[in-house]
Amino acid sequence: MTALEAIERRFLRHVWFPVARRDDVGEAPVRATLLGTDLVVYQAGDRVVVAAGHCPHRGMAMWLGRPTADGLECPYHGWVFAADDGRCVRIPSLPDGTAAGPPRLRTYPVAVAYGHVWTSLAEPYLPMPEPAVPADRGWRFAYGVPHDLRCGMRQLTENFRDISHFPFVHAGTMGDQARRVVDPYRVVRDGWRLRWGMTTDLGGTALGGNTALANKIRLTHGVVLPMAATVHTEFPDGGRRFLAQFATPLDQDGGRVRLFWTLGIDHIVREKHGVDMNEMWDYERRIFEEDYPIVENQVPAEAPLDLRSQQHTAADRYSVVYRRTYAELLRAFAADTGTQS
Repeated sequence: MTALEAIERRFLRHVWFPVARRDDVGEAPVRATLLGTDLVVYQAGDRVVVAAGHCPHRGMAMWLGRPTADGLECPYHGWVFAADDGRCVRIPSLPDGTAAGPPRLRTYPVAVAYGHVWTSLAEPYLPMPEPAVPADRGWRFAYGVPHDLRCGMRQLTENFRDISHFPFVHAGTMGDQARRVVDPYRVVRDGWRLRWGMTTDLGGTALGGNTALANKIRLTHGVVLPMAATVHTEFPDGGRRFLAQFATPLDQDGGRVRLFWTLGIDHIVREKHGVDMNEMWDYERRIFEEDYPIVENQVPAEAPLDLRSQQHTAADRYSVVYRRTYAELLRAFAADTGTQS
């Protein structure tokens, strides 16, 4: 493990990550995992709670428990833990129903954004990624089924914004073998955010050959470090599409991630072009599925922070800037928190 990787292990505990789709959190608790930590996500009244995944009494899985008016009830012995601070408020086997110095089910910070429930295992070092779409375009959103992959967070984030692989990996969806050369582009940095744009053709492959949604489109790519990647698509007639991908590390070894994604299309795409959300959803799903065997079969499984360990070209400009900026972020975190490698 390199010095930067050692810092990263600590840093990631201070990062907001999505751990569940908001729509999946309802009557039954949801199991989640972040950096090797089991979590439970549940609904308590009008609030969403993220807590430790196992009861402190006998280690029972709390995602098998039952939400109550007080919080969450353990399915093993009926202990109830408060939603606000995880304090045990009821122990049915005791005469007075409580215990001195009551145990707690640890709770974590919660945010709901992009249709997902987010949390951080420690005090967040960076703010939540802000919503990146204007609110006045009649957007409709859909949220992809989370998918687990055998690769690292950086690897998946890089792939999502890598553009030179389109003609080869995505020839059946949005790639075009006739457009292999990547035009020069410039990556703009704003703090820990990266952004770059280009106008391109998709060769008529998008959405079954709908050329109005394939040719002369403007793509604006963005990444909020370390892993919130977005792309805004602007069509010549003014229609818009938005796609965001979030890579949540399931372990601390950079070997497994859970992909969360959000898709949005505005009223022009729906009404003028007759594209409904199901059609766009299926199109994006097929693109993701083309990527899966790629990101799962690279060595190493995580994108190296040491740029000298791989070869790079001008088409890889984003990847190089991403890795350099992320390394700088890790060093800033270490300096601010006194973290030693």
